[in-house]
Amino acid sequence: MTKFLTPGVVTGLLSAAAIGASLAGKPALAAFLTDPSTAANVLAALGAIGALAAGLLKGVRS
Repeated sequence: MTKFLTPGVVTGLLSAAAIGASLAGKPALAAFLTDPSTAANVLAALGAIGALAAGLLKGVRS
């Protein structure tokens, strides 16, 4: 999973979302999505969610 969710991939996805938000008339959302710290925060959140899911799944199997 982590080989697919590299910083470049996340930045590209957020850039595509920013283009969509801009076309939808949401300039504030587009500015948020193009901010470089947003990609780092998304990666940190995905890592935390992955760690929680792995811990829960390990607990379920025990």
